[in-house]
Amino acid sequence: MGVLIMFSALFSGSEAAMFSLTQRNRKSLARGGVGGRVAARMLQDPEHLLSAVLFWNLLINMTYFAIAAIVGARLENDQSAGRTVAVAFTIVSLLSIIFFSEMLPKSVAVLAPLRISIMLGPPLSLAVGMVSPVMPLVNAVNQAASRLVWPSFKPEPEIDLADIERAINLGTDDAALLQRERMALQGLVEIAETRVGELMRPRNKLWMCNDPVESGQVLATMPASGYLMVTDPTGEMITHSVGVRTLRPSQLDDLASFCEPVIYVPWSARVSQVLDQLNDEHRSVAVVVNEFGELLGAVSIDGIMRSILAPRQQEDPFGEVVIQEIAENHFRVSGLVSVRALTKRLGIDLTEEGINTVAGYIQRNNERLPRVGDTARLPGYLLTVLEAEDDGIWIDIVQDQWKEDLS
Repeated sequence: MGVLIMFSALFSGSEAAMFSLTQRNRKSLARGGVGGRVAARMLQDPEHLLSAVLFWNLLINMTYFAIAAIVGARLENDQSAGRTVAVAFTIVSLLSIIFFSEMLPKSVAVLAPLRISIMLGPPLSLAVGMVSPVMPLVNAVNQAASRLVWPSFKPEPEIDLADIERAINLGTDDAALLQRERMALQGLVEIAETRVGELMRPRNKLWMCNDPVESGQVLATMPASGYLMVTDPTGEMITHSVGVRTLRPSQLDDLASFCEPVIYVPWSARVSQVLDQLNDEHRSVAVVVNEFGELLGAVSIDGIMRSILAPRQQEDPFGEVVIQEIAENHFRVSGLVSVRALTKRLGIDLTEEGINTVAGYIQRNNERLPRVGDTARLPGYLLTVLEAEDDGIWIDIVQDQWKEDLS
């Protein structure tokens, strides 16, 4: 029994030492001589090493308790010893293996894990090699037991877009309803690919006022969005929003009671992520900021839902038509239109990154704020600024005759 305690202490101590090594200690094993290289090689497959150590520990402990049970039974049947001596022997045997083969060796091992790992590497490698032939069976039994006791259910793969579309086609015979469901599905896909900077209302288009809010001002200029943005004393950042459109006339006299905190999101965040955050925090407005924390604009949950569920007309979040088809291959668009939406409408590809709106695209090409007469080119099309006012710019888009003449 003493020899078994010694072997059990060896495996317990080696387990504690090797699996408490830091990343820096593991790099030092290779410079620890033969023992260190052996230990480093075994740690390359930690699951196999742990299974072998646990197997030996279990085998040794079972043998120890079997011997203790036999000796205890003989002491109980011996007239010179009796039941009391047998119980005392069993208790001492149990405490001995707990202290000398588990507590003491593991406590010592974690104090100097690197030195002990180097010292115990060769004998532990020999023991692991002895049980390697039976380890596949042990692992199979262990895996079966773990699945039976604690099954690890894996989530099914996400539903493919084509599967959803087939479900919609099979779900209804109403052509109008089918078309609306397809548009909603397309909207869901688009918000997963669209950045919030493309959908936001720019700062100069927001209806903002300082705190406290005057109800007379609200009644005088009701915004199309239905949201009043309340700024901090400096007027540089939005802190709260008020859903004025949802209030009764009698509630407009106490707007402070209906102020709701806003959330802040970077301009590069996906619209789908912003929608999830708004739902999780029960908020209605997300303020869009740049990498310096400066206010760029805001987007409301109503605007996001409208972009998903509304017909696929090119309108801004407040109902203004922003892509107008004048004639074949001739369009008039607002500068707030996202480049993604425009290129999709024109059926062209544009790989330039970091630009959200058409106005921003023209600004980058001319390296200045858009002015009347400024031009820029998209593949196959010429963009010309027609109007440039405080409330926005309008751009004329026609086929690029210069490119056609060259071809």
